[in-house]
Amino acid sequence: MKRWKKILLSILCVFVLLVTAFTIWQFDNICAVIKAFTSTSEEIAQEMNDTKKKLEEDLKKQNVEVVSDFTAEDEKRIIKGEMTVEQALEDLNERYEESKKETTDANNSPANRLIGEKTVELYSLKAYYLGQLGQMEKTVKKEYAALPAEKKNLLGKKDIVNRHMSTALGLMNQCDAKVEEILAELKTGLENLNADTSIIKTIRKAYDTEKNLKKAYYLSLLEE
Repeated sequence: MKRWKKILLSILCVFVLLVTAFTIWQFDNICAVIKAFTSTSEEIAQEMNDTKKKLEEDLKKQNVEVVSDFTAEDEKRIIKGEMTVEQALEDLNERYEESKKETTDANNSPANRLIGEKTVELYSLKAYYLGQLGQMEKTVKKEYAALPAEKKNLLGKKDIVNRHMSTALGLMNQCDAKVEEILAELKTGLENLNADTSIIKTIRKAYDTEKNLKKAYYLSLLEE
């Protein structure tokens, strides 16, 4: 690993830990940092893809067909700026339209259509925040590279962390709040249709699992 990438990784590791110190997210973030150090990005990406696949399988068991999620590779491209958020959303919408054509009558109930629509909203939200992560990565790299040699030390790292701490925590809180808002709308809609709402628990669990894996994956990308 190149020396500057090791340094940058250490900055981001401290960043993640400090952002959530003494909060309910502390344990999950420590686990994410450990995973970033002990797993390759390919291994974490596979876990992320497995999580996405499991969600789709769990939904199918409930006769719900939804558009496929972005792969871990797609998400990496968004973070790195190789795919814009707009391009990602265009691809998502195209896949969504195709999935509707393939939906059977048995899986085309009002409840299932609502779940499909809200799933697209969740994936669109993800694309937006991946883009925000990518912007933050560029900013951190730029600021570290601009430091004079005598400030490329622990104090310099802490300064960068402090400048971006509120932004990172704010993005995480925003995303969590918007996800809960979408799930609340889904619950209300399903209740109005007298449909089963247990699927919300399935989606929320998948979101939490993938969020923790994504923290580790984002850190692991810095090793490449």
